[in-house]
Amino acid sequence: MADVPYRVMSTDDVAVGAVVRYPRTGTTGKVVRVEEIDGWKYAELDSTGLYYRVDELIGADKAAGNAEREDRSLEEYLKEHTELQKQLEEVWEKGIDQSCEGGG
Repeated sequence: MADVPYRVMSTDDVAVGAVVRYPRTGTTGKVVRVEEIDGWKYAELDSTGLYYRVDELIGADKAAGNAEREDRSLEEYLKEHTELQKQLEEVWEKGIDQSCEGGG
């Protein structure tokens, strides 16, 4: 783990309510439970219901440092959503209308 560009959390830093990130998958969530299993500390995240080794988690505030959030108005979001929906409907129609059935 020497080439990892972030610093994992100390097992003492992880507590119920902390917001953490598992960098291997990008999973982020709030810790709902901390348990020791076979000598390792694990944290259960609310976003997945899965357990992650505490020594492999990072603080979500550190992980979000590089992320940029783009502010959009509700109208922009709805326009984008409507356009995406139209595109999906077109693809669906093409898939049905131009299907090649080989029934005999």
